[in-house]
Amino acid sequence: MTLGYICAVCVAVLFMLYLDGGIGVMMLAFLLVMPILSLLVTLWVKRSLTISMSLPDSTAKHKPTTLQITIEKKTVLPLPFLRMKLTADAHFFPIDKNADPLPPEPVQGDGLFAYLRYVSKYKEWRKLICKLPTPDTLYFRCSMGTEKKKRLTVPLTGKYCGMGTVALSDIKLSDFLAMFSMKPQLETDANILILPEIPQMKVSNELFRTVSNEAVTADEESDTTPTFSAASTAGYEHRDYIPGDSLKRINWKLSSKRHKLMVRMDEPVALSKLCVILDFLRDFDEEKPLAAKLMQEEQLIESALGLVKLCTQQGFPCVLHYPDENSEWTRVCADSPEQIDSEAVTILRGGFRPLTEFTCDLLPASASQECSAIVLYFTSHMDSEKAARLEKLPASSLYVVIPKADAETQQGEISLPKNASLWHTDKEHNLSPNRS
Repeated sequence: MTLGYICAVCVAVLFMLYLDGGIGVMMLAFLLVMPILSLLVTLWVKRSLTISMSLPDSTAKHKPTTLQITIEKKTVLPLPFLRMKLTADAHFFPIDKNADPLPPEPVQGDGLFAYLRYVSKYKEWRKLICKLPTPDTLYFRCSMGTEKKKRLTVPLTGKYCGMGTVALSDIKLSDFLAMFSMKPQLETDANILILPEIPQMKVSNELFRTVSNEAVTADEESDTTPTFSAASTAGYEHRDYIPGDSLKRINWKLSSKRHKLMVRMDEPVALSKLCVILDFLRDFDEEKPLAAKLMQEEQLIESALGLVKLCTQQGFPCVLHYPDENSEWTRVCADSPEQIDSEAVTILRGGFRPLTEFTCDLLPASASQECSAIVLYFTSHMDSEKAARLEKLPASSLYVVIPKADAETQQGEISLPKNASLWHTDKEHNLSPNRS
């Protein structure tokens, strides 16, 4: 447009000099005044322009929701041309389903000539990804007349649980002649909490069977006289039978009515607290894509909450430790399944974060002071520093749970305390021992 404008000015000058001076002057004045008027209108509209985004506070995973973008100006002057880029992070499914995935980044080879070829291909790749639309990006171009408010809606669907973020950037405002462009400081973002799908684990879950058997076998099989505490009433609380339970605890009358074996929860050992620690320190591997990290983090969160919910259903209260959104360790006594559903919202508001945002200690001080016989530690990545800290926990048994993919890549590299065993979780939330 600028080149065409210069050509038009040259034509007006030639027309004024060689054809008709009066008309040429009018043409030249029009061509000089109109860009100035266009620029002034654009600057005036820019001063009163505001852009905001709104999202619901939370949404269920895999459930569609709507993002609303509001463009507002306080003047009746028209808004020329506005361009924006909307980007959604890896918590969401692609927002532009028509865009193809970006080509992979070139790999550097060995040798001088390979390096020169890599530099050339890398520059071409950078230029290409700047032009191509991506699945996680949408571009908007709009203008407004005399109306003062305009709304745009974008459908979003959560893919991974956690705090999802969408952001508006690269906002450019151009005048009517497209000769001037400016970047108003209107970049903004919005967050939405994507809730997890807490799995309904069964009593046959391998980790639960191991933990519950260890708690149950703390009672001596030879003791035929039940002992009671202030928090227990003989025969009033029951759970499903687990292989390894003492036959003396089975309530045969209730079992015949429910057509399944039910075990009395009248032993104090059944009310001992299990210590569950959620480590929200994000895997520091920079080569691993963010989507892969989110998928593993989701496996850990949902598996941990599902296991705690199963424990409370079967009469095993848990003490849950997790770093909140202020990077401070929070301690929650989970005694009922309903409590886990409500606590999941608070847990995810902080979520996993890199080491730079992890200001609290890697382990809660309260867990080190408590005398829990059984500790379950869920982490996205295990290393020697964490293992050294876990040795200080006063626990007779320590169960470390990491994602299955991480367990496969670290075979033989993880050194755990003597009282610890390594377990992994997969996409189906199966908690199994690492048999490498």
